[in-house]
Amino acid sequence: MLRDQRKAAIRALDESGRPHRYWHGTDGDGHIWLFETVADDGGEYWPVRHAELGADGVVRRYSWRHIDDEHGFLAEGPLHPDDFGLRPLTAEEFATLWNALEG
Repeated sequence: MLRDQRKAAIRALDESGRPHRYWHGTDGDGHIWLFETVADDGGEYWPVRHAELGADGVVRRYSWRHIDDEHGFLAEGPLHPDDFGLRPLTAEEFATLWNALEG
């Protein structure tokens, strides 16, 4: 039940018409991260899509359509780009990378 409510809330935010922002980053373990976020009324960025390319070469992609699996899940809280050293992307750059990770 909670999972369904979370899925519905993320979908509503994604489809709300609010501006979407896009982010890219890497970490010390060799992971490549992509995030698409939408700001809530408080100005916090909530992930509506997230992709990760692990050092193991496995791609993991999450959205309200595929919220979790045995490898991970769409972030359950707001994203703070500065905390993770994420850099902004354009919508076109994000789409290119997202599609490249589709496999």
